[in-house]
Parts: sequence; structure tokens; C-alpha cells
Amino acid sequence: MFAEMKSRYLILFTILGVIATLIIFMLIGADPVTTEIAVQIAFYIVVPYFFFHYYWSKNPDWSLSEVLTTKGVKPWLPGITGMVLVSIAFSLTMFWLQLAIISPAFPWLAELLLTPVEMPGGVGYEYFMLLTLVILAPIVEEFVFRGVFLTRIAAKTSMWGGILISSLMFGVLHLDFVGSFLFGIIASLLYLRTGNLLLPIFFHMLNNALAALSIYVPIDKFFAIDWFIVNTAADIEAKAFANIIVLIISTLLTAWIIYRLAKGLKDTTAAREPAEPLTESETP
Repeated sequence: MFAEMKSRYLILFTILGVIATLIIFMLIGADPVTTEIAVQIAFYIVVPYFFFHYYWSKNPDWSLSEVLTTKGVKPWLPGITGMVLVSIAFSLTMFWLQLAIISPAFPWLAELLLTPVEMPGGVGYEYFMLLTLVILAPIVEEFVFRGVFLTRIAAKTSMWGGILISSLMFGVLHLDFVGSFLFGIIASLLYLRTGNLLLPIFFHMLNNALAALSIYVPIDKFFAIDWFIVNTAADIEAKAFANIIVLIISTLLTAWIIYRLAKGLKDTTAAREPAEPLTESETP
């Protein structure tokens, strides 16, 4: 299915769609909030809809059940929940590391990164962004990066070529590049291991849901992780030891997760056809 979709067309149509949306809404004098919503709709709904609809209309025998099924999902849920917690811990400590590197030379930049981001719109804007973050982005990005890009690039290079390049592309689109890159590797392996996009989608949704929760709930207090969360410039040094420990542990766990998911995958077949799902006893 995904092997027949041209990734270069998807990239081109996405760029053109976003640019056209920006130009149109600038010409009509729309406010920044409306323009941002319009761009998000173009990026996550309009362009993906027409791209995938084009290929599905040409291939009526295709079925979503080929890449999206609830079969065999349940045994993976505890493991995926653990992967999300490790991923979040790694991203939080990588944020500390970035601050620790830039703060001596550019303290103003560290202060800027630590400044809470305020929602520019009203309640409707917040609901839309929440919907995008938790529902639209995980579904669309998994179909695009783990579906189209991973499959196409792997077919032209190798399984690991597809995993690494598609994950690099995924990381570039996110502020947390390193964390998103490793997140992309894990999501790619989940798909290749099971042949089921529902698992990386759930992985992505749960990760984004916890990120969204932190905007509205004092999640550092709720989960008793205030001892290593960096909220102020003073925390960069004060919580350095705690962050180093969490960074080392989360890095080792991330490496173990990647090893376990990659174990047994065959480069000659997995790049083109996803492997059979693991049995319950084989899940990480």
C-alpha cells in the first residue's frame, strides 16, 4: 500500500498547501490566530486527505485493515505506556542539558526557553490545538512518517536507512530534535515489528496527551517529579545531579527498548513488508 505512494509528491503538496494558505489568509487580512488554525487545517487535514484519497481511489481493493487493526494490540499496551514514560523522561532531561549548555554563554536564551507559552486565542483556539495535538497530529504523522516515508525510503535504501532518515525528518519538525528522533525510531520499529500503525499511533497519542496535560495541570507536582523538572534558571544548576541521573537511566532504557524492538527484524523483508506481530510473551 504505502510502497506505491510517492513521498516527494506528499512533501511538495504539503509545502504548496501551507504556502498557499498563508498567502490567502494574509491577503484577506486575517489575524494571526485564524491564520495559524488555517495552516494547521491545511497541514493536518486538507493535504493528507487529498493525498491519501487520490491513492485509495486508484486502488479500491486497498483496505485500512491492512495497516490498522485492533488485533494483537492489548498485549502491547503496558509496554507502550512504559515506553512513553521513558521517552518523556529522556526529553525532559535533554531539555535540561540544552539549557545547561547554552545558559553560560546565552543566559537570555535560556530564560526565553523557560518562559511559559501563553495561548494567544480563546477557548475555541485551545480546544482546536488540543484536538490537533492529541488526535490529528498522531494519526496523520504516523501515516506520513511511519507509513509513507519509512516504507518508501526503506525500499530505496534499507530497513535502517528508512528508519533513520524518516526519524530524522520527524525530528526536524519538532523542537525537541533528539527526543523526537529517538521517538521516531521507536515508533518505526513498533510498526515494522507488528505491521500495525495503531500501535505507533497510540504511542504518539499517549505521549502528546501527557504533554498536553502538563499545560493545564501542574504535572510535576501530580507525578512527584518536581525534584528534576527545570522551571527556572536557578534550577539548571540546582537540579543538575538529578537530571544527569535521570538522563543516564532514560538513555539506557531507550537503548534497551530499541534493541528489543529491533531484535529479529530482517532487513531484507521488514523494509518492505512489516513483520508478523509478536506473541504476548515476546512483547518488550
